[in-house]
Amino acid sequence: MQIAYFQSSVEGGQRAADELGVNLTVLDPQADASRQVTLVEDCISRGVDAIVMDPIESNSLFGPIEQAEAAGIPMVTLDTQIDHPNVLALIGVPQFDASREFGQYVAGYIAGAMGGEARIGLMIASSEVQLARRDGFLAALEALPGVEIVAEGDGRNILEVAQAEAENMLTANPDINVIYATGDPQLQGGLAAGLSQNRDIAFFGWDDIPQPFIAPLEEGRLVGFLKQSPDYGGEQAVRLLVDYLNGEDVPSVVSYNPTVVTPFNVDQFR
Repeated sequence: MQIAYFQSSVEGGQRAADELGVNLTVLDPQADASRQVTLVEDCISRGVDAIVMDPIESNSLFGPIEQAEAAGIPMVTLDTQIDHPNVLALIGVPQFDASREFGQYVAGYIAGAMGGEARIGLMIASSEVQLARRDGFLAALEALPGVEIVAEGDGRNILEVAQAEAENMLTANPDINVIYATGDPQLQGGLAAGLSQNRDIAFFGWDDIPQPFIAPLEEGRLVGFLKQSPDYGGEQAVRLLVDYLNGEDVPSVVSYNPTVVTPFNVDQFR
């Protein structure tokens, strides 16, 4: 919950809960997969009516999902699909496909502005969502033989950790001229590290909150990022579960495409 993305998701869920007259309890696993398992089990022991999860590691959640099914507690997931009959729906962006499309945009920039050659540093968090964002991006860059991935840092979705990882990455790899970040803390940390080392780096990345990225966009350091709508995801998750509990049919997927924000359209997001 230190991350603005997840705060926005909760705000959307709370908005729906207030409108529909249901109680929303928010539990924070703090980017720890084992803690997330414990918190889901805690929800089950409390006897909640339904559960929304944003999975860190889906494989670790199958036990709690089975427990929830046995207790008659339906579930939905945000961002990461889990194939289980008690998980009614996936809500969010198709992570791999969106990353591959964004990677094609980055590839076009590298081909046009950098002569088709780049030394790329990846800033990730080792969650399933962000690994899918990495893999989709890498798939798009296979068509450019002049591109090399020279380093990868794990910011763990914690800004201070991400900045330290980026600082170390840039110090060890002075030839990096592109950074692709798979989440908000990783992008902010990379931008801060690049600025502190006075490096000429083209940044690309993900997530929702535009305010920290407006100045880097205006300065040309941030070439583009994918803006999601986590408040929409949180809102739809609550609405879908309430509909299901009221006996209505619900869709198995609620999906949308993120928006590419660049220096040319940033004024729309101030």
